[in-house]
Amino acid sequence: MTSDTRDISRTPFYATPLGVWAIVALWGLSHLLLRALSTPVLGTDDMFENVLVQTLQPGYMLRQPPLYEWLLWSAQQVFGPTIRAALAVKYGLISIAALFLFLIARKAIADPRLAALCAFSYSLFYQFGWNLHEGVTHTVVLTTACAMSAFFFIKALETGRLGFYLLFGAAAGAGLLGKHSYPLFVLALLLATLSDPAWRSRLRLAGLLLVPVAMALVYSPYAWWILSEGLKLLSSVSDTMGVTAETSHLARAGEGLGKLAFGLLGFSVPLVPVLLVLFWPRYLGRKDPVVPKVNDVARLCGRTVLAMIFLTALLIAVTGATYVKERHMHPLLILLPIVLFADLERFGFQKQWRWLGAVLLAFVAVAFLARVPGLLAPDRFWCGGNCRHMKPYADLSVPLKDLGAEKATLIADTGYTGGNLRVLFPEARVVTKAIPASTPARDRCFFVWEEGEERPVASPQERFIRNAFWEASTPLSATYLSGAWPHLFKETGWRTTWWGVAEIDPEDPICR
Repeated sequence: MTSDTRDISRTPFYATPLGVWAIVALWGLSHLLLRALSTPVLGTDDMFENVLVQTLQPGYMLRQPPLYEWLLWSAQQVFGPTIRAALAVKYGLISIAALFLFLIARKAIADPRLAALCAFSYSLFYQFGWNLHEGVTHTVVLTTACAMSAFFFIKALETGRLGFYLLFGAAAGAGLLGKHSYPLFVLALLLATLSDPAWRSRLRLAGLLLVPVAMALVYSPYAWWILSEGLKLLSSVSDTMGVTAETSHLARAGEGLGKLAFGLLGFSVPLVPVLLVLFWPRYLGRKDPVVPKVNDVARLCGRTVLAMIFLTALLIAVTGATYVKERHMHPLLILLPIVLFADLERFGFQKQWRWLGAVLLAFVAVAFLARVPGLLAPDRFWCGGNCRHMKPYADLSVPLKDLGAEKATLIADTGYTGGNLRVLFPEARVVTKAIPASTPARDRCFFVWEEGEERPVASPQERFIRNAFWEASTPLSATYLSGAWPHLFKETGWRTTWWGVAEIDPEDPICR
């Protein structure tokens, strides 16, 4: 591939905005079908959200903003409280994020084919190519909001039109509703712009004044909810970020900065190592550039990445936050591939781009096929000890329905149990210790808990008392139910999970 600009009529479909969106959407659809047709069980993160969104509310928790929950609730009106709803939201958002990242890449990269390859190469980040399929909820909203807001901000700078400033403000409002960490990304964009004379002169004061107005309008439902709940947000976020530990501030800051460094390195694989191997002449100074420097958009993206890393490190140093993980690096490195591809395009590589395309296709295929054994043969060899996505919750459906649980209050011991009970009984009122019910009490009430893979040996009443988190005034005897794990070639009963069920007086406080 070369860096020449081509007529749009000669641009291949895969290198057009519609083509990029369609390919990423089909990629997401393939993973959606693989998962949804194999097992209806909710896994990490999704099960918690399934209990949370039994109703539509302006806010759900102080730890996380509610845009993901709003989208999931909307999807559930179509798909029901199922894995299909969660996956539709996830892959729908990712396809939109890919579209906007491609639109940014087209501004930074001359060849549309390279820009498309750049957008597809996000799959070479482990957090996109693999971990995205296994978990991730609010982070998908954050990623999409970052991509959208970066594009609209660049358009606002390029055109000076107030409409793009409003769109940037609306996208920023969505980012605020995605995760509390999002404001750092807006600040990084502004710092990157102010640090670059070519962009600094393009800022319009009138446009910047419109941005917070649009942000406030989008954010207002949740802002109202926060104010009505009281000033609990700061303490909630502090606990989550690990800033209330008893160790010294210096020790916590050092730990947090160390985790940031490892998180950045971990997030970068395998994309960055692959680029280092394939394009080593550029990185060892063995190849002269055809174009002396990257364009203004690529430079702005690079400065934004550096500003995000700097601001995050500064925040950790000031607060002593230690809850810093690789899966938190999305907004820090979301523009990094665009910067790297724009830089490499200057050197006129040909064969290496083809090799990168082959590596990308191979990685995508392997990531898809590697999920299949864990769905067909969910033993410890293929998916570890938990294999939660294949736990036989479906075997609880008939016996619980016979007990009268279909429209009852179901108090679950964990989010995994609660989220999957709601899959089985969409009309039930599901409660967990972490998520109080927001719907009216029912005429019947059951406590459901997971016993494990060993057949219960204690008396039902003793087992119920030991497992309940709540102090039931009149604990009742329990019934034990079992589920047989599926397997492609092992006999039925090779692995069994047991659950306990105890009916509680519906007038008991824990049922109200």
